[in-house]
Amino acid sequence: MRPKVLLYRLGEETQKGKALCEILNDMKLLTLHVEPEQSGETAGKLVSTNAAATAAPPPECIPEAEFMLLCGLGDRQLDRLLAALRRAGVSVPYKAVLTEHNKNWKLCKLIEEVAREHELMKGSH
Repeated sequence: MRPKVLLYRLGEETQKGKALCEILNDMKLLTLHVEPEQSGETAGKLVSTNAAATAAPPPECIPEAEFMLLCGLGDRQLDRLLAALRRAGVSVPYKAVLTEHNKNWKLCKLIEEVAREHELMKGSH
């Protein structure tokens, strides 16, 4: 799979989204923008080639959080991306890597789970 990054609520109409897309373009990573109404589809299907053109099932929830799903990046690419985000001052608190375990999760549920885990980790310090 060609390395790609799925962005949710991080469109180029915002300063953060624009800066993020510039970083991803500089790294030659394919960027996929997902609309809230597509969040009822599985993460794996959304990152597949023609998912954006298909009608997604209605989501059970529509997350408000900004989210970034990293797909097929190697360790070095991931490190470079995270370093570039830090240097640019671009903060996306909710991120995940697409895995065999989560690829069949609906995106809305994956975002909720990552947000829940993030809040639990923040609270434990």
